[in-house]
Amino acid sequence: MILYRIFPYDRNAAPSERGGALFVPPPSGLGRIDNPDLYDVLYVTKVAEAAVAEVFGRLAVWRPETFVHASGLPYALARYEAPDDLSVFDLNDVEALRSLGIAKPTDVVTRDRAKTQAWAGAIFASRRHCGAEWWSYYDPEWAVLGLWDPSKLAIKDDPYVITSTSEVVLNAAACIVRQITT
Repeated sequence: MILYRIFPYDRNAAPSERGGALFVPPPSGLGRIDNPDLYDVLYVTKVAEAAVAEVFGRLAVWRPETFVHASGLPYALARYEAPDDLSVFDLNDVEALRSLGIAKPTDVVTRDRAKTQAWAGAIFASRRHCGAEWWSYYDPEWAVLGLWDPSKLAIKDDPYVITSTSEVVLNAAACIVRQITT
């Protein structure tokens, strides 16, 4: 399985150091499945355009400077290989939702982080999965994963620095209807 992530890229950083493709940022507590007291989490997607949308989708207009982190580092797209049998809890499976006591699918995508972090903590506590998967806010066909055990990820190739003219950025903007200025 191929997975993607957008991150501030430092060409001189080792993969697991800040700026590296396998660096797991300190949890902010704001993410859908963040539980800083229990685990760190690396958010990835199954579609490259989804990775772009998840990072920049909240902005209506994308400018060249959008693709440069506040630290001055360029944003890059990392591509990872993960085993096809990666044990990820599927939040698009009705029976799986029932096993967590989730009454309706909207409880998965609610912006009520107390709810989402509670069910994420329950999944983590089961010790049967290395993360969870749900659908993107920007397109339900795009899968988003939060992995609290990214050790099974292998970097597929060198990260690709993205710009406002990168094909993946243009495709994401077209899919989620964002304006790009130059």
